[in-house]
Amino acid sequence: MWSSRFTAAAIADRLALAGGQEDTRLEHAADGAVPPQPASVLLPLIRPAYDRERDPSWRLLFIRRARHAHDRHSGEVAFPGGRADPGDPHPVATALRETEEELGLDPRQIEVLGQMRPFRTVSGYLVTPVVGLIPWPVALRPEPTEVAEVFSLPLDWLREPAHRHNRLWPAPGHPEARQVIFYQERDGRCLWGVSAWITVDFLRCLEPWD
Repeated sequence: MWSSRFTAAAIADRLALAGGQEDTRLEHAADGAVPPQPASVLLPLIRPAYDRERDPSWRLLFIRRARHAHDRHSGEVAFPGGRADPGDPHPVATALRETEEELGLDPRQIEVLGQMRPFRTVSGYLVTPVVGLIPWPVALRPEPTEVAEVFSLPLDWLREPAHRHNRLWPAPGHPEARQVIFYQERDGRCLWGVSAWITVDFLRCLEPWD
């Protein structure tokens, strides 16, 4: 499997090399009128111990957000994370704090491997993706008001171009129309939008392509 070639140290090295990118990915052309709110997400990397000898490939852990009537991201597949608090000293601290709040995972159990270029969203956030290694299996305590489900997807499946496509969303001609990545539905779940872009950016850090 493609991802089995990487060690945690190699992933950290690739992220460090990619860290030279100082640009920000824009989900939509920003008008610059309002400064974006800082936020962070954690990309939790796992290597399931029960299957490591037969399949030593890596997986990414995702959440499906709980449903709330007035939340535009209600029910979506995402990474754990959220907006920065005034007491957060840096983006990594935000990602670890939010992951602890959402999944009940002690930050001391997460080995931070690096971070990626920030992503400015159409909803007004500047999101810094942080990549962290999580021992697996590990006991999680999802916060039910925020997280409906926790699951993982193989990096090898996410890397396959046939499993995703780009399209203009919400519709051509819409004032917020932008190119959005949609992955194929898998086990009734659909990864798309900012979380899909961040996933693809991470894969490109590991093995750049045009």
